[in-house]
Amino acid sequence: MDTANADYDSVWKQAIERYWTDFTVFFLFEEWGERTAPESQDQELAKCSRDSRLGLFRVDKLLRAPGADGQPCLWHIEVQVARQRGFAERMFVCQYRLYDHFQLPMHSIAILGDHSPTWRPSRFELATGKTCTTFEFETIKLRDLEDQMGGLLLSDNVFAWLVVAHLFTLRTRREPFERAMVKDKLLTGLRSVGWEQPKFRDVYDLIDRMMGLPRALQEEIEKQQDLLEGRNEMAWKYLWEERAEQRGMARGEARGEAIGEARGQAIGEARGQAIGEARGEAIGEARGEARGEARGEARGEARGEARGQAIGEARGRLEAMRSVVCDLLEARFGPIEDITRQKVGAGSLDELQRWCLAVVTARTIDEVF
Repeated sequence: MDTANADYDSVWKQAIERYWTDFTVFFLFEEWGERTAPESQDQELAKCSRDSRLGLFRVDKLLRAPGADGQPCLWHIEVQVARQRGFAERMFVCQYRLYDHFQLPMHSIAILGDHSPTWRPSRFELATGKTCTTFEFETIKLRDLEDQMGGLLLSDNVFAWLVVAHLFTLRTRREPFERAMVKDKLLTGLRSVGWEQPKFRDVYDLIDRMMGLPRALQEEIEKQQDLLEGRNEMAWKYLWEERAEQRGMARGEARGEAIGEARGQAIGEARGQAIGEARGEAIGEARGEARGEARGEARGEARGEARGQAIGEARGRLEAMRSVVCDLLEARFGPIEDITRQKVGAGSLDELQRWCLAVVTARTIDEVF
């Protein structure tokens, strides 16, 4: 049985436009900050498309947005899922055509989501005599992230999950049953990320569309996911417990921080108010203590909440990863023994990541460990 055609193109285009800040952080290691959101140039882009010996030029995504210096520029992003002769030349031709039309500097980025580990076009050069033109563009090879997939499953960045879905879709291009199993686990695992419902639904839809399946298998996946949705309390129970734990830890941290901050602030305020008449001194101290306590409480609450949330999230992600590994083992090998659950429960993050990937190809449960 062959798998249905995977939908890479529209999924990547929509994700880049909808979750641009996640894209820049994940792939470019760049915080977008206070810069304005990018503006799609798809309509203008049609004016630059025409037939040539390289075929009809269609740019995957073209956005107009400020650069790091705040000045306007273009972001040209190509997602290529198969090796293509003349790809670097096509990037070059797109570059100069778009520049000729817009007269703006441009970031050219190629996301290579193909099978080959060695195909890495990043440069095009023309030279004759003393005349030389060199064009270089940024290349992101998704296969370079294969050994990090376990860690990506613990991320709340949209593109971490899309990369995992993309790589597993490549791996299972001729294995529809394997793809169905992995897809079901990825869609279930999304529930542990903690996104708000609209974002969860959107990313769920992106992964669902990317990992195309034959009709019968897709219907089976939908039944299983509908069952989880119908049992919403059970599906989200663990997440609620983690959030309750985080709130409890945050309160404890906040109280401790508040006491220390309040005392230190009160002393500083009291000293600042210790000038004047005896009556004025008393009033100043009282007012200073009140202000210091309020400021200290606010600062301590913020710091304690951040610390407690970080600790709670780390624990929650680790437990979520353990749950995913157990679910994968049961889906592949049937009910697992208590000793196996104990082993998974004691596993470190690195071990859990390794076991999660091993389940997909292991022939027996012993090969996983």
